[in-house]
Amino acid sequence: MCSESKKIDVKIPEPALRRLPWYLAYVKLEKSLGEEYISSTQIAKDINIDAAQVAKDLSYVQITGKTRVGYEISSMIEV
Repeated sequence: MCSESKKIDVKIPEPALRRLPWYLAYVKLEKSLGEEYISSTQIAKDINIDAAQVAKDLSYVQITGKTRVGYEISSMIEV
């Protein structure tokens, strides 16, 4: 019985790969301040990037948010 791990071949653009650590550092900071959810608009405003770009970058790594609620910070950090 052989167990194979599924490999997902996702092409993430290099600029998005460079921005992902910024998002991680930012949400870790927000979590330390007691936040549980964060919106792409809030991330974009504080990092000075377009909110649509933030949402697109996060979608590359299957991070999804809820409309009018935002992204769950704990699951963002885990991913």
